[in-house]
Amino acid sequence: MLSPSKEKIKFGWDYWDYSHQSEVRDKIIKNFGGLTPDYTWQNDSDTLPLDDMKHQVTNAWHNVYPIFYNHKQNEYAVEDKDTKDYVNSNESFMYVISTNGGPAVWCGEFDKRSTLFYNIKEHTKEHIRKGKVLVVVDLSFEGFAIDGLDPYTQKEMGPNPHLVETAHRRAKEENFPIENIVFLSGNHKDPEYYDWWCKENKIEKRLNWILLDWCEKAISSDFSDIGETFESHLKYKSDNFEDMKTYLCLMRRCKLSRIYHHLALNYYDLLQDGLVSAVLSKWDLYNLFPNIDRTSLEMNNANEITNSDCAGEDDLQFNKDLVKKNDLLNIVVQEYKGKLKPDVIGLGLSKDTFKIRASQNIKSFIRKLPMVVDTHRFDMLDSFHDWDIDFYKKTFFSFVYETWALSPNIVFYSEKIYKCILNFHPFIAWANCDTMKYLRKNDYKTFSPFIDEGYDKLKNNSTRSEYLMKEMVRICGMDKKELLKWYESQGDILIHNYNNFMSDIRFEKSISDLLIVYRRVVNES
Repeated sequence: MLSPSKEKIKFGWDYWDYSHQSEVRDKIIKNFGGLTPDYTWQNDSDTLPLDDMKHQVTNAWHNVYPIFYNHKQNEYAVEDKDTKDYVNSNESFMYVISTNGGPAVWCGEFDKRSTLFYNIKEHTKEHIRKGKVLVVVDLSFEGFAIDGLDPYTQKEMGPNPHLVETAHRRAKEENFPIENIVFLSGNHKDPEYYDWWCKENKIEKRLNWILLDWCEKAISSDFSDIGETFESHLKYKSDNFEDMKTYLCLMRRCKLSRIYHHLALNYYDLLQDGLVSAVLSKWDLYNLFPNIDRTSLEMNNANEITNSDCAGEDDLQFNKDLVKKNDLLNIVVQEYKGKLKPDVIGLGLSKDTFKIRASQNIKSFIRKLPMVVDTHRFDMLDSFHDWDIDFYKKTFFSFVYETWALSPNIVFYSEKIYKCILNFHPFIAWANCDTMKYLRKNDYKTFSPFIDEGYDKLKNNSTRSEYLMKEMVRICGMDKKELLKWYESQGDILIHNYNNFMSDIRFEKSISDLLIVYRRVVNES
């Protein structure tokens, strides 16, 4: 018996033809890197001239397309065409926009060309207005807050417009049917917030807000079989008992709130207990501290300032030399002291705050730099897709710095938490309030009573930080025998979480929700 034919998923690309013109294709690759699909020019783009980098309002990270092309190829047939071909044949299709940066970039804060929907080709716009196109705005690579007006959100993400107000306004301005627009978001609070906002504002016609936790799927797909079990991790810890470190704490990007907690670990004398990373990049210091000149950072021209605040190989020696350069060291210490004030970063009101951000403690911490964990592939390491399993085997738990931590409107899980789950590692997370709560809503188990997770309920960042650090001090105060027993007692939790992580249940629901809307558009057109 022949199997039924696969359902066809049609993707329309405004610049499909350009991708097949060698001279244009070369510019695309040079300026924008590896685009999906197969170096196809993206939708809603700043298009021509391709050399105008000011208006790069979309990006190459189309998550929706690889979902069907790579992960669902056995179930669906993917079709790619230029949008004008679908328009000429009067067919419906999916039109994907993957946004570049936060909402401020593409909500028209700068100019019209940086406005959502503005750059769509006119023939595609007319097809959208006729109700024949599902427009998918893919935000799943990050967890942006719908309401970016909260002061803590702005401290962390910068000023952003109210995302859904902007989306509804732009759809109305373009005369797009709002019900044929999908927003895919990695923020677990977004669907609930959108529902509340619509009810509060008596919005009857709604767009479709769907949670897509792309990080969970991406990490599970990268390492579908790592060849490790809870038992193998436990055995390693038992066999290498004396050489074990208490915890793992990786800090690739030196955000201010992470630096504050590294300073707290130093003040409470916990750094030596952990497998801890920290390297101050020249780029980070240059951009944070205006009183530090380029010459002192050995940056003699603009080309030496990279676009990444992740430290590279050249920063290792710079960190070693920093303690010898008294003038520069004193500037760095004073600048950090000023930047780490509670009113600046929105945390740090405990009785120990003054001592944590005191010059003496900052200087003591800097003298310990660089703190490098992954010494053999420092520059090559892909921090998202790659890691060393031994880091997790050689420690009892993780102290995780999530991508976002200050905003009360965000719960976003990056690879950082999911790597812990994949590697049978309990964790304490400096993350947004309700982070553990939403994990439980997604059928994960968290670590109470082995870890006091009262910190997760606290919306006040300072109070949450203080609670979290007290728990770090408590757990790190256990001896290794206690820690081994403590770890073993969490076996059922860790095994459950691993199995839940690999189940694909939440990913499949997200795709199912997306396809419901897609099929409606196709069937109604």
